[in-house]
Order: sequence, then C-alpha cells, then structure tokens
Amino acid sequence: MSQVLQARTTRVLVMTIAAALAVLPAALPLRAQGAEPLPDVKTVAAEVRKRLMSDRELQSQYTFTERREEIQVSKLGKVTKGPVKTYEVYPSPEPGNTYKRLIAVDGVPLPSAELEKQDRVHRDDVLREAAKRQHESPTEREKRERREAKERAEREAMLDEIFQAYDIRLAGRDVVDGHPALIALLEPKPHYQPRTDAGELMTKVRARVWISDNEYQVIKGEGEAIDDVTYGWGIVGRLYKGSRAVFERRKVNGEVWLPSRQTFTANGRALLFRRFTVDSVTTFSDYKKFSVSTKEQAAPVQ
Repeated sequence: MSQVLQARTTRVLVMTIAAALAVLPAALPLRAQGAEPLPDVKTVAAEVRKRLMSDRELQSQYTFTERREEIQVSKLGKVTKGPVKTYEVYPSPEPGNTYKRLIAVDGVPLPSAELEKQDRVHRDDVLREAAKRQHESPTEREKRERREAKERAEREAMLDEIFQAYDIRLAGRDVVDGHPALIALLEPKPHYQPRTDAGELMTKVRARVWISDNEYQVIKGEGEAIDDVTYGWGIVGRLYKGSRAVFERRKVNGEVWLPSRQTFTANGRALLFRRFTVDSVTTFSDYKKFSVSTKEQAAPVQ
C-alpha cells in the first residue's frame, strides 16, 4: 500500500463517519434511567448534513501544524514506517496552492537554508500558476471551471451517499472533552448499490460517531473495516478486514470544529505478495485564522 493509497483510504474513511470513520465492537454506553430521551434520528441526520463540510474545506481557512508519521513503500512494494515529519501548513485561495512547509524531521528542525529553498520553490510555483491563470483563454477558463464544478459535485455526492448507504440509529449519550454528545451507529444497508467510489468503500465499513448534542458537529469517530478493501482489483493493494481508524476533532477559537488527531492501523498486502502492518498517527494543532490578500498567497499570518 503506497502513501497515496493510505491517504486516499483514510480520507474516505474520515468522510464516511459523517466526516469521519468506522466502528469498534466495544459495548455502547446506554442511556441512564430518567435521562433525557434520545432525539429523532432523522432530525439529527438532517441537521448534521446541513452543517457537514469536508475538513479540507474547513482547514483552508486556517494555518496549522501537521505532524505525520510517514509510511514508505519501496519499488517492490515493501511497506515500512518512515520518519516523523512536521509541517507548517498555509492555505491558498487557489485550489492546489496550499503550502505544506516541512520544518522538522524526527523532531530535528530543518536548517534555515532548506526552509528558504522550500519558500523559493513554492513562491515560484504560485507566481507561475498566477501567470497561467492571468493569461488563460476563455476556453481554458471554461474547462477549468467545469473541472472545479465536477470536483465539488463529486464531494457533495460522496457526502450525500453517507446518508443513503447506511442505516443510522442513535445508541446513547456520552461526554467527549466536556462536550455532551450523541452516539450514532452507521450500519451498511444490505444490497446497497454504490454510486461513487467512496460509496463502494462504505459498503465495507461500519461507523460509530460522536455528534455534538447542541451543535450537530462530528466530534469523534472510531472504526474497523468489516471486509477486505481492495485497490486495482487487489493487485495494487488490499486492506484486510479488521483495519481500524480513529478520527478526532476539537473546537477551535470557540467557533469551528477542526481535525486534531487521526490514527490509522491496518494489515494488508501490497503488489500481490508484500504483506504489511501500518500504525500511523497524524496530529493537527496550532490553528490560526488565515488572512491573506490576493497577492500574498503563502505568507504566515503576521
């Protein structure tokens, strides 16, 4: 399984849990006698969907620090755990121009010369893209806008499919980091015919989600694949049943819920014969609201 495969699988799993993942077979907390009754599940689902945006969209409004345990894959498909890399992430109003500035490897800061080199390369990329955009023809602009509209429609279709592919029920209440939460279970519907690639994955994933009781925001998801997940007809890679993920979000500046921690633990096979075990953790921290002019697309907030 390549880094790209891991990233794609994790991203879809995250969205699958109503912006998150899949369920652990742990006992569920039950509502205590006399406690407030659980609300209507259809009402909760509708409220969650109204507020649901991809975390990538939400993060595009903030600078933050991302610390990731890298997974390395050799040309022969051998999967090993790589270094821990820390990035400063700066969003961009232009799709694809988000700047992930590598600042440390295994906790050792990069020298200033390397940071300056990264900045120079990114700045050149931004200027080149800006020049290309400035001189694009009406036909090129129309083609770009159609592509961007298609990508937005595909994201929306994937989010909609969460509520089509699953039977959803509320199973109890809990408190997560001081926030009252509803616990929702998402069970794949038998014989459901997926409409998207993400929907295909949803048929192999159960979901357990913690939802803020008063804001209808996803706080946390825990998960486990209930069947093998294959890529490239199993030739490129296969994640075995039992692969697990956990996704956590926290409220930033009292205004928005954003990712805080993501873990991915999986067993599988790459390139037909290379078995692997992955245990990767990614954390997101130091969120700061990003303000930028149209000419300054990659500078930290001052």
